[in-house]
Amino acid sequence: MPSQYPHKRTLRNEYLGVSKVIRAMTLPELDWLVEAQFAKWRDQETRKGQQRHKEAERKAARQHADNLKGQAEEDTRAAQENHDAFRTILSGSIGVNLALDWEQLLDRRCVPHFQFTQPKPNRDQIRLHLLGPKPTQTLVASLAPGGPSFLEFFLPFLRRRRLERETRDYETVEKENQRVRTEFRKRLKEYESREKEVREAYNSAVRTYNANLEHEKEKYVRQRDEFLAPQVTHNCAVLAFRSRYETASPEAVEQYMRMVLDRSSYPEPITGESDVRFDEASKTLVVSFWLPEPAEIPNIVEYKYVASRKAIKPMEMKPKEFEAFYDGIIHQITLRTMHEVFVADYALGVEAVVFNGWVRGIDRRTGKPFTSCVVSCEASRKHFMDLNLAHVSPKECIRGLKGITAGPLIMLAPVKPIMELKRDDDRFVESKEVLDHLGLDVNLAAMPWEDFEHLVRELFEKEFAQTGGEVRVTQASRDGGVDAIAFDPDPIRGGKFIIQAKRYNMVVPVSAVRDLYGTMIAEGATKGILVTTSHYGRDSREFAKDKPIALIDGENLVHMFQKHGRDVHIVMLPKGDPRRGLGSVVG
Repeated sequence: MPSQYPHKRTLRNEYLGVSKVIRAMTLPELDWLVEAQFAKWRDQETRKGQQRHKEAERKAARQHADNLKGQAEEDTRAAQENHDAFRTILSGSIGVNLALDWEQLLDRRCVPHFQFTQPKPNRDQIRLHLLGPKPTQTLVASLAPGGPSFLEFFLPFLRRRRLERETRDYETVEKENQRVRTEFRKRLKEYESREKEVREAYNSAVRTYNANLEHEKEKYVRQRDEFLAPQVTHNCAVLAFRSRYETASPEAVEQYMRMVLDRSSYPEPITGESDVRFDEASKTLVVSFWLPEPAEIPNIVEYKYVASRKAIKPMEMKPKEFEAFYDGIIHQITLRTMHEVFVADYALGVEAVVFNGWVRGIDRRTGKPFTSCVVSCEASRKHFMDLNLAHVSPKECIRGLKGITAGPLIMLAPVKPIMELKRDDDRFVESKEVLDHLGLDVNLAAMPWEDFEHLVRELFEKEFAQTGGEVRVTQASRDGGVDAIAFDPDPIRGGKFIIQAKRYNMVVPVSAVRDLYGTMIAEGATKGILVTTSHYGRDSREFAKDKPIALIDGENLVHMFQKHGRDVHIVMLPKGDPRRGLGSVVG
């Protein structure tokens, strides 16, 4: 049945996923109905979009909450693992021996074998290059004679013709071969006549080869010696160090124990930095250890997700709980350090250990920095090794060892160390004041070496005074390679500094730097300082690299004086000037 509406239009909305057929009697009516349908769909699209947006927001909120919950759980696990690392500072070191492996310290690298890749001269190759291939003789092959035909029995002239033809062919081939032989002998003679040229070229190549070989051998020997020299020096120093440690030389025991304690790994922010001094008379090792201050220790024990705030809230330890936690860390570090020293000391040169725990911080009352020793403890080897560290209470154990603290450690109350660094040295002599009497016309490179040593002492006295240190000059006849000794009281970065003054007018030899290094080891010094009026060569700076040695040349020396308001000058003395020798005895 035909429709009563003559006009229609099919509409579709992809967003809503619907379609509709609009019918009307007239076109204006159809347009109105279409526009009305579009307006209706637009309202539906808006409502649906709002619903989807709200659903997406709810989904994102749920996802965000789940993420925060997961993050809180992960952060809590990390915090607990971090706290477990602090709680096992002592137990984690039991059974660990930090003694040095001397074999690992030795340089066992092998010298590479000599290699010379240039091929030896080859006479045949040279001949081929100059003359080309040797001439060869290629003869013309004779034609194979044809067999007699049966007609020759009836016609004899055919046989005669065949024989004549074969004779002509043979003579032609023989003539050609004779020509080839003659030409070959000529070319061969000419080729062999140039053998002298080949011999000269070969001999020249041999001479060049031998010269290059000798040059490479000399280069290899230099490189081998450059490789072996520091290796031998290093290995000899290691073996000498081992020998001195095993015979309880104070400086060697100190250096050995520094290296042992440097290998001890702590959770951050504990750096493990320490300084050691060995008292030979009592065979006591004094360890000054840099402890963390309370503010550096993490005190977050848990991370909770707060739904009402949609945020993660860190949960801190209660004050009493954190006080016990910090207290336990310091006591564990004390026992662990003593344990590591006694276990690593296989030579049994250390009979007792004094641990001084130092903390640097800011006084909240005055705002000024301070450095305090907050714990000091002493133990003999026999007494300490009888302890079962796996089951002791660190605090009670230190109390049993008569350790000294002043109330809760979190208060950082200072105590007097049981034993401190000894600085007495009978080599020290009265200082001579030179700087105040130094005229502007005085050339440092020409002044007497004794005055130069005292001048350097005055300079470094000003430098170390900034940190409360002191510098003393030694007797020239008894210095043993030491012109001055500086003491820095800082328990971690400070220590004993060896200073040598070289009033030179020439390049300082590398032997002077090696001697300083040996003196540092013998003195048990933290660092060595070599001062000169001249300059250092590349070999000296290479030797000093990666070692606690400071090389101060003339230019830097002038700059240091200028920094302290003193104008000095250095002019190198020419060869032949008698004053050049003034610094060659000691300076």
